[in-house]
Formats: sequence, C-alpha cells, structure tokens
Amino acid sequence: MVTRAREGESYSREIEHTADVAIEVEAPTLSALFERAGLGMLALMVDLATIAPRERRVVAVEADDRESLFHDWLQTLLVRFQAGLFVPCALAVDELSECALRGWAEGERIDVSRHGIHTEIKGVTYHALAVRETATGWWARIVFDV
Repeated sequence: MVTRAREGESYSREIEHTADVAIEVEAPTLSALFERAGLGMLALMVDLATIAPRERRVVAVEADDRESLFHDWLQTLLVRFQAGLFVPCALAVDELSECALRGWAEGERIDVSRHGIHTEIKGVTYHALAVRETATGWWARIVFDV
C-alpha cells in the first residue's frame, strides 16, 4: 500500500496539547497507520500539496518494540527533513514486524520559493505516545516538540 498526500485530504487530526503539537491517526492496517502518521507529521511542517514525487528514498528502521518503532520511523523522517530538507509526499511501508520496517519515501527537496512552510518540529516525543489496535483497524497519538 502507498499513502500519498493529496490536496484537501487529511490523514491525521491535530489535538489539543498544552505546549507542543499532537496528532491522532487512524488507519485500516498497521502499515497504513505508519504511512498516515508520517504524512500527518510532515503536513504540520510543509504544504504537502506543493511537493512533487521527484525522487524515491529507502527507509529502514529497527527498534525494541512497536511503540519505539513508530517513534523511530517518525524521527527518521523528521531527521531526513531537517538534515537534507527532503520532504516526502508519498510513503510506503512494504515490510513491517514488531521491531522493524522497510519502505520508501517519495518526494523532493524543499524549495522555499515554491513550497509553503508551516511549523518547525524539533523532535518526536514519547510523551503520551500510543499505538493501539481497534475494532476497525489501528489508532495512534503522537506529540511533537515544537
């Protein structure tokens, strides 16, 4: 499955948080939850409708458990954005286990003359982090340090 950013389509919703920014995400599968959370975080920082799928980069993450994997996936996407100013408009998680994932991100480098920049996110926190299976799929809450 591939999750692509589309104009007018939101994969997450911002929730009230005292000092930082938080989102909740729902998806039919765990892979889609990871993809949607990634795009939800990125959409807080940049207008994803302005991003073109110009290049594809492999993303592989390992962690001790599912919540840490979820955190580290988002932190990896954030670091790639911060270090290389690369922002994906499409994410795919092709392989997923309790402690590892492999997928790809498709997007381009930020060009401030073409892309709308929003909030700066400094990091993905473990505060109130939750990943749960529900009757209809999966749900997650993530808090970002801004």
